[in-house]
Amino acid sequence: MKKRTKGILLITIIMIFALGAGAFLGAVTWIIKDTPDISNYKGSSEATLIYTADGELLTKLFKENRVYVPLERIPQHLKDAIIAIEDTNFYVHHGIDFWGIGRAMITNIKEGRLAQGASTITQQLARNALLSHKKTIYRKIQEAYLALQFERIYTKPEILEMYLNEIFLGHSAYGIETAAQQYFGKHVWELNLAESALIAGLPKAPNYYSPFNNLEAAKRRRNTVLTRMEELGYITAQEAQNAKNQPINVKQKTKKELERAHYFILYVRDQLIDKFGASMVYSGGLKVYTTIDIDLQKKAEDVINAKIKNGYLPSIKRSNSKNVQPQMSLITLDVKSGAIRAMIGGRGTDQFNRAHQALRQPGSTFKPFVYAAAIKNGYSLATVVNDMPMLASDSGKTGYNLNIWPRNYGDKYYGLVNLNTALTNSLNSATVKLIKNIGVKETIDLTEKMGITTFEKEDYYDEHYSLALGGLHRGVKPIEMASAYGVFANRGVYIKPYAISRVLDKRDNVIFEAKPEKRIVMTEEESYLMTSMLKSVIQNGTGWRAGMDRPVAGKTGTTNDYTDAWFVGYTPQIVTAVWIGEDNVRSMEYDDKDADGNYIYPENNSFLTISSAEAAQIWGEYMRKAVKNMPVLDFTKPSTITDVPIDPMTGLKPNDYSPRIEEMPFRQENIPQKEETLHTPVESVKIDKESGLLATSNCPKDQVVKKYYLSKSGIKIGPGTFYFRENAPNKDPKDRVKGSYIVETGEPVQLFDHEYGIPKKDRNGEVRYQTKPTRKCNLHPEKSSSSSVILKDIFDIFKSDD
Repeated sequence: MKKRTKGILLITIIMIFALGAGAFLGAVTWIIKDTPDISNYKGSSEATLIYTADGELLTKLFKENRVYVPLERIPQHLKDAIIAIEDTNFYVHHGIDFWGIGRAMITNIKEGRLAQGASTITQQLARNALLSHKKTIYRKIQEAYLALQFERIYTKPEILEMYLNEIFLGHSAYGIETAAQQYFGKHVWELNLAESALIAGLPKAPNYYSPFNNLEAAKRRRNTVLTRMEELGYITAQEAQNAKNQPINVKQKTKKELERAHYFILYVRDQLIDKFGASMVYSGGLKVYTTIDIDLQKKAEDVINAKIKNGYLPSIKRSNSKNVQPQMSLITLDVKSGAIRAMIGGRGTDQFNRAHQALRQPGSTFKPFVYAAAIKNGYSLATVVNDMPMLASDSGKTGYNLNIWPRNYGDKYYGLVNLNTALTNSLNSATVKLIKNIGVKETIDLTEKMGITTFEKEDYYDEHYSLALGGLHRGVKPIEMASAYGVFANRGVYIKPYAISRVLDKRDNVIFEAKPEKRIVMTEEESYLMTSMLKSVIQNGTGWRAGMDRPVAGKTGTTNDYTDAWFVGYTPQIVTAVWIGEDNVRSMEYDDKDADGNYIYPENNSFLTISSAEAAQIWGEYMRKAVKNMPVLDFTKPSTITDVPIDPMTGLKPNDYSPRIEEMPFRQENIPQKEETLHTPVESVKIDKESGLLATSNCPKDQVVKKYYLSKSGIKIGPGTFYFRENAPNKDPKDRVKGSYIVETGEPVQLFDHEYGIPKKDRNGEVRYQTKPTRKCNLHPEKSSSSSVILKDIFDIFKSDD
């Protein structure tokens, strides 16, 4: 019985194995039948057509720039370099390197990542010439089969020749001859060892290791190739070292007519290569429909070219850069769809697209994210913050001792201000105090949801309050800044920007269709409140140069020492980000003079400084043209938002004595229910300037001034400007800054330190205010005079004083 059972079990196992093997062999046979025949392989090429959003042909991507060279014209050190870095056992294996596969698996397991590949040169030829780049078992079986067929039909030299003429080597260059011309301006047979090693290192990641894009990465990769050649005995240690010591002298591209939408085309090309592989892009006959609005693109290019031509943007040649400086970028997105409508990645036709590759400090254009976090945490536009100086040690800054940080522009501080006023005037001190209350992590979490992807762990430091002013560890990308502001314009919905709408193959089958990522980041009420504040920036604040005859919102940004200048803004239809800066970060203060010693660029014979003013000016000129034929729309106001009059100094309902009343939008839960009690009738009092006490009748008239106090509390009120001077012990007296505290009409005057301007507080941490003196002047005979008035009549009092 047991023998019979064992026999049945054995037969069952054999049958299962046979069926499995048969199924596997059948599947492999079917896949092989579907694999291209290479017996007469010659390669094929059909141009890829790229269209605008309106269906107009924008450009073609094609393969005709390949120059085929026979193996005997290729230098031996280039052939050795390719084999050393790509396929050490090329002359030994038969298309598949099983030892290489095992070695790669062990290496990858040890390092816990894909540190090493195992595709042979023959497999790469099969994949690049005849297959897609999809990482599937189906494709890998086809690749292995084709590699075996290549090895069966062609000799090793023939395979190597085909490979060297087939591979993609960056920037539309196929084959080593085109690459040699592109990078070094010479024929492949003229390349030296160092140049050959650089080209041999490109197949792994052509655009990344391109010396045009990343010179340091290209050098490291070249040296890796040389080291490998030395290890395998292709060159001596001395030859390797000599080659490593050689500088990379790439060919300087000749100046040619600027191609329309040059940087956008590069952006689309790179995305196509990532999706379909370089061979398909340059020979597959694809039809690519993009999102670009060629009319907006032309308007953007025309505005910038005019600014360059008339000297508004200077053109400086730097010894450490082949590109004219300062550089700039502009990108426009459709608010509702995220489609890229215009893209300028720089001045010229280089390969570095600053609109999506540059990482730059955003300056004050980051501030709206802090205010957005506050709004999401229940704050209203009327919430009051104290825009007064603070010590660096209280701001999370170490090593600054008794210095003031942050500083407001012009060292002007405004005391009690609401969020709307603080953002409108881009007040640094108020914004840092706000992020202290909201939290750095909360601000970053929201900003990431809005599409900013460049934060580092160093940015999450709890006291990293400089983040509020745009102090990021790496910086931001212009395209991501535009999409983040698009959240405000699009009722709180984030849409990831995209450039390709759909792609058709040569048989007109749709092989790709855009489905951009979307997510709700803010409520409609929250985004509308942010838009209301950013409208005020343009109407009443720093962004006035971007104004136009329709609703528009945005924010300026200038970094320390004028290294970056920004303006990001939007209408209900489109959002645009403009950035200006030098590629190698440096101040944009230009003092170039002509032969006679006169400044070249500006009016008034003074040096030129590029700041957010120039970015806003360019943004405004372009956007006014861009929206000219678009309908005039306003930002949609949610039905749950109500405009309410408030006292801007307290954020509460005004009373009969409130000197100023402002109307602001509120969510229902934020509408003030209480009436402010700060303001009461005003008492005007004559004060002796010398003693600071109540003036008497005998005080000299030219020493007597009239001051105003709230009659019930005795608190001194504005208007007025008060000065202080930073007296930091580690600063030279000439470097100390004279700051000013500007008090609006009716605003209580705070007690502050006259060295640093820091407000004084009571035991409960509440701000203390200056009050009416109780003693009479003791320098002159006694006699005083006072009268009571109502605060809202204070303007008449000032007029009568004149």
